[in-house]
Amino acid sequence: MTKVSTKKSKNQSVAKSPSGFMDEAAAVMSSLNYQVAAILRALGGIKKAGDLERLMDLDRTLSWQLLKIAEAKVPLEAAASVPSRVSINRFVEGSRVRGVNEKLLDGLLSAYNQFETLVERHAGDRVCFNSMVSAVGARDGWHAAELQHRRNVFRGMSHMLGVQAQTLIRCGIIQKSKEHSGVVNLIMVGGLVDLRLLWEIERVNVFRSRTVGNGPGANHRKGIRRTNLAGTEELGSYLLQDFCSQPAPDVEMVFGEAGWIYGNLLHGNVGATGESTLFFGVNYGNIPDPTGQEGVVGSRCVMDLPVKSYVTDLLVEPGFADDWEPNVQVLVGGSSSDQPSPPGIERNLPTQLQMENLGVGPSVIREYPGYSSMMRTITTGAGYDIDQYTCWRLRVDYPLYGCEIIGELIDPRRAN
Repeated sequence: MTKVSTKKSKNQSVAKSPSGFMDEAAAVMSSLNYQVAAILRALGGIKKAGDLERLMDLDRTLSWQLLKIAEAKVPLEAAASVPSRVSINRFVEGSRVRGVNEKLLDGLLSAYNQFETLVERHAGDRVCFNSMVSAVGARDGWHAAELQHRRNVFRGMSHMLGVQAQTLIRCGIIQKSKEHSGVVNLIMVGGLVDLRLLWEIERVNVFRSRTVGNGPGANHRKGIRRTNLAGTEELGSYLLQDFCSQPAPDVEMVFGEAGWIYGNLLHGNVGATGESTLFFGVNYGNIPDPTGQEGVVGSRCVMDLPVKSYVTDLLVEPGFADDWEPNVQVLVGGSSSDQPSPPGIERNLPTQLQMENLGVGPSVIREYPGYSSMMRTITTGAGYDIDQYTCWRLRVDYPLYGCEIIGELIDPRRAN
């Protein structure tokens, strides 16, 4: 859900020194870097993969791998490009035919033996090894592979759960209360675009909202008011039927424990012809203003359905959070509690995701062309002129199933 919070950020990541494995891997890759580069110099100073391919009659992939190893400024980052033993032997034999000194060839074979020993001892196979070394400092190599792995998780979880969606959209519109000082109001609109069932499923949860609750660690705040966008607590009106696909999906709305409300799609149709688009709206009032406190405004969402894209917007009233700083976290192992988890329970994953300032007013979402019009229609009736509101957006392609994604603005003057 989108929320305004007065707690400290849950970012608990701590920089750690390299492990023994990383030190050893760096040394082995430095040796491979040196030996491959030395042979390429002996072959005439080859600088392009195409030249190596033609000279040695090697395939394009192997030529590219060898050049990448030889030219890597940080040898460890080229670990995923190390060829197979068969390919290395082919390169060595071709170099021998072309008169390269045996001492250089022996040096490369020795370095490759060390590489194979490293992989076997620490990882067991190349797939695991590549994951281990690509995460070093969350550099480009890790993130280049990350999207493909997330896409694979999307496909796998779609198969296992029998459901997927094109896009998950969340938008929080935040303004200071005009009736009461020291509090802010929040409209939250969210939904799924092109939700598709892959087989018959009786119920699919498509909406949840929480508010006041009791008990240790409850992630709710007493005194916050929650209504639908019509200003009532009638359950059916949380579903924004005017913006759902037609014919209208069959949705049941139910109360849960500790202030939860759930919306479930019932007996959806299977396949592309049965896709549904559903949107829900919630109005939260009487939220303590986090300005100057320990607070943030932000969006938190647990990825509990496989989706191809996740887009979350924060539309912020002029004069509120104008100089606040954007921050993005991707968490695994978290809970619904506002309290920090014990060490080792919750982890931050490496990420290059960033919130983007798109200027003022709602911006286009390509997967749902009617988004901007929908947001203007909803907020005009509530007295919000969102064309004057700053729009912060976080977009994630193939978000990792099961993780919690946080996009937030942090008050630089907040109390520590």
